[in-house]
Amino acid sequence: MFRAFPYRAALMAVLAVLTGTLPAVFAALVGVLVGALPGLASTGLNSAAGHRIIASLVAIALTLVVAELAGSAQDIVSTDLYRRFDGYLLSRVMAAALQPDDLRLADDPALAATVDRAARVARYGGGELVSGLSTQWTVRAQGLAAAVLVGYYWPAAAAVLTVVWVVLARSLQTSYYQADPFWTDPLRRARYVQRIGLLPQWAKEVRIFGLASWLGEQYGREWLQVMADLWQARRADRPKMAALGCVLIVSHLVILLLLVRAATSGALTVAAVTVLLQGLAGMALLAGLAGDTWIENGSVPVPDLLALEQVVRDGRTPPPAALAADRLPGPAYPGSPASKAAPARSAALPGRMPHNISFEGVSFGYPGAPNLVLRDLQLQIEAGTSLAIVGLNGAGKTTLVKLLTGLCQPTSGLVRIGDTDLTGMDQASWRRQVAVIFQEFLRYELPLRDNIGFGAVEQAADDRLLAEIAAQAGAASLVASLPAGLDTTLSPRFDGGVDISGGQWQRVAFARALMAVRGGARVLVMDEPTAHLDVRAEAGLYSRFLSLTKGLTTIVISHRFSTVRQADRIVVLADGQIAEDGSHDELVAADGQYARLFTLQASSYRRHR
Repeated sequence: MFRAFPYRAALMAVLAVLTGTLPAVFAALVGVLVGALPGLASTGLNSAAGHRIIASLVAIALTLVVAELAGSAQDIVSTDLYRRFDGYLLSRVMAAALQPDDLRLADDPALAATVDRAARVARYGGGELVSGLSTQWTVRAQGLAAAVLVGYYWPAAAAVLTVVWVVLARSLQTSYYQADPFWTDPLRRARYVQRIGLLPQWAKEVRIFGLASWLGEQYGREWLQVMADLWQARRADRPKMAALGCVLIVSHLVILLLLVRAATSGALTVAAVTVLLQGLAGMALLAGLAGDTWIENGSVPVPDLLALEQVVRDGRTPPPAALAADRLPGPAYPGSPASKAAPARSAALPGRMPHNISFEGVSFGYPGAPNLVLRDLQLQIEAGTSLAIVGLNGAGKTTLVKLLTGLCQPTSGLVRIGDTDLTGMDQASWRRQVAVIFQEFLRYELPLRDNIGFGAVEQAADDRLLAEIAAQAGAASLVASLPAGLDTTLSPRFDGGVDISGGQWQRVAFARALMAVRGGARVLVMDEPTAHLDVRAEAGLYSRFLSLTKGLTTIVISHRFSTVRQADRIVVLADGQIAEDGSHDELVAADGQYARLFTLQASSYRRHR
C-alpha cells in the first residue's frame, strides 16, 4: 500500500495517529480544568485560577474542533485510498490473468487454483486493508496515548496494565484465528449450496425439481456443522481466556484500590485522579481488535496475487518460499511484474491470408491428464477450402481448434501457418485473422450492438454495418423485434433488457463471427455452436455460412452429417489421430467409421420423420 500510494498512505497514518492521541489531550485538559475549579470559588474569574479555567475551556474547545476535523479528514483520505488500492490490486489481478496468450492458466489445475485464489481480491476487496489499518492505527494510538497519560502520574500502574492488555490482545487474536472458519474449507460446501439457491442460472431447475426445501435444510446442516467446529475450537481456549480475564480484573481492582487510598491520603490531587480514571479506561483500547477483520479480508489475497504474478512469469506454480522474498512493485502499475510476464512474440504474420495450415506430428495432453488427446497428428488444411471435422466425444476436435488459435501449445510437433511456426508468430495479429464460434459461446449481458460488434470492435459503431451483418446471420427479425433495436441489452436483469432464445443467441454468435470477417478474419471455425437448432435449421445456417464465407478457410465441427456433408473435405478424428479423410461421397463409399455413423444417423432421422 505504501509502495503504491506513499503520500496518501503516509497522510492517512498521520491523521490516524492525530485522531487517536487527541482524546488523551482532552483528558489532560479536563484534569487541568478540574484542578483549577477549587480556586475559582474564592478568587473569581479575574484571578489566576479563573484565567487557567478560561484557557482550559478554550483549549478543550479547540481540541474538540481539531478532533472533528482530523476525524473527517481521516475518513476522506482513507475512503479515497480504499478505492485506489482496491482498483490497483484488481487491475494487477486482471493484468496477470490476461497476460498469457494461451489457456494454461485455465487448463492446468494448479495454475487455475492460483487464479481462483487471486480472484478473491475482487470478492473481499483489497481496499478493506486500508479501512482496517486506518481504524486499527487510531485505536492503537488512542490506547498508547492513554498509557502515556497514566504513566505520567503513575508509571508502575501504566507498565503493569500495558503488559496485561497487550498479552490479552495477542491471546484474543490467536484464539480468533485458530477458530476462524472463514478462510478454511468447512464453509465451501455451505457457500456452494447457498449460491445454488440464490443465483439465477440455477433458478429454473431448483424450482422444477422442487429443491428449495432441500437446499434450505442442507445449508442449515452444513452451517451448523461449521458452527459446531467453531464452538469446539472456542472451548479449547476457555481456560486460558478465563485465567487472563481474572488477571485483568484483579490487576484493575488492585490499582483502583491503591488509587482510592492515594486520593484519600492526599498523595494524588483531584485533577490527577480525574486524568488517571480516563486514562485507565482508554488503555483498554490496547487490546482492541477493531479493524482486524478488515485487515484480514484485505491482506489475505495479496500473497495469492503475488503467486499469480510469479506463475505468469515462470509458467509454473511457485514454491511457497519464493513468495517470501517477493515484493509489491512501485506505484507505476504498468511496470509491474505481470506486464513483463511473457516475452513478446515479434515474428510477423506471413502476409495476409490465404495460407495453408498444417499440423505436423502434433501431440497434445492437458496438464495433469494421464493420456494425450492428440497423438502425432498430421493434417493439412488448404487455404480457401471448407473442412469438416467429425469424431466421437473426446476425440480431440475442440483441442485441435485451441491449437489452431494458439490458445494451447503442442506438447510436441508444430502448427504452421504457411511456412511459419505458429508459436513464433504474433498471436494477437494471428487471432485477428481467425474467428471462432465455440460450442459454449459467450452470451454477453450487454447491448446487441456489442454482442455483434465484438467481432471487430473498431467497426462496432457503424449501425448500418451491424444491421447488414445481423441480416446475413438471419437475425434481422430479432433486431426488429427488440424494443431499442441494437441498443437493447440482452438480459432481463437490466432495465429495458430482454431475454432471447437459444436459437437467437446462436444467430447473434454467427453474426459476431461474420463481423470478424469484415474486420479481416480469413479463417472461420464453427465448433458445434448450433445445439439449440433443429437439423434443418443447422443445415440452413451452415449453407449460409459457406455461401457468405466463400473463398475463406472454413472449419466446422458437428455431430450432424447433414451439415458436415456440405464441406469440401471431411476428416474423422479417432484416438487423437486422423482415421479417415475425404469428401462425403468418398467416405461413405469407403464404408468406414464415417459411413457407419452416417447410416446410423440417417436411419434415425427416417424413423422420426
